[in-house]
Amino acid sequence: MTKRALLISFSVLLLTLPLTTWAANIPAKVFENGTDNNPIAVPGVEVQVFGGFGFKALFSSAESGNDGGCLLRNVPLGKEVLVKLTKAGYIAQYDIRSYSTADVENGIILWIGSEANIEGLYNSLGEDFDSAKGHVYLDISDETTGEGIEGVQLAVSSGKVFSFGYGEYLVANVEGSSLKIGFQKPGYAFDVESATIPLFSGAFTQYYIKVQSQGAIFSSVQAAAVTSAPITGFIKRLSDSGPISGAVVAFRDLFARATARPSVTTDGTGKYYQDRFTPGRLVQVTPTKAPWRFRLPYRFVFTRTGGVTVPDMFGY
Repeated sequence: MTKRALLISFSVLLLTLPLTTWAANIPAKVFENGTDNNPIAVPGVEVQVFGGFGFKALFSSAESGNDGGCLLRNVPLGKEVLVKLTKAGYIAQYDIRSYSTADVENGIILWIGSEANIEGLYNSLGEDFDSAKGHVYLDISDETTGEGIEGVQLAVSSGKVFSFGYGEYLVANVEGSSLKIGFQKPGYAFDVESATIPLFSGAFTQYYIKVQSQGAIFSSVQAAAVTSAPITGFIKRLSDSGPISGAVVAFRDLFARATARPSVTTDGTGKYYQDRFTPGRLVQVTPTKAPWRFRLPYRFVFTRTGGVTVPDMFGY
């Protein structure tokens, strides 16, 4: 009888344990968008993970290091959590999404923008950044291919919509405590066509929408494009911008910590080219050639199906 009572008590204990008992730790890096869209690591960012009803339960807290790296602890997989990023001189960021075992293995990227950069962005769009209102950055992608979906028509309850391409959209100066959006694209049928996104005054909500499409995105042309994702650029002399031929250019996936694609060698014009990268990955591009040294030893770029051109790199 005693053994049975203990067994029942243990079973009840298992049922009442919080979900975070089965949570995971996820490596992350915090970046801001620098000149020429080159990601720059941001140290000293407080990164907090919230979950539960209304995202009121604090699961963990960390601070990004000199390389922008930190560890998100106690993150329940398969459930939406809110990751809050704050640092003096930067606009607060609330990143809402769910995580998987792939994120545990490969890590994630988190973004934050300085007040100066955000003000510059809004000025370029002809808008003022209203610190009394919320702001939403949307990432709309196809769940099957991982590709961003361009040309989506957004109907929003408040605010002004801007499209940046590659499935990225900004809804600026939104009133209220939440943003209600509907989305569609001519010729496409999505399994999800609306969402409600929480808002935070004077801050950005980064929200990810993954849809299953029954439209043209599954055409063979689109499928072929997904696997191309080339990277190209030039290696030049700092003294006169002449070409450096024979330089070896390596490509490393930042979070997989592995070679993304085989190295290539620059031709007589200093040009290099490599394709078939996985879209949507952060790749470190590093040139080497003895006895040359390079003013920027490497650059980070995001791979896209349309291709990405790395800003020129100079040797001396």
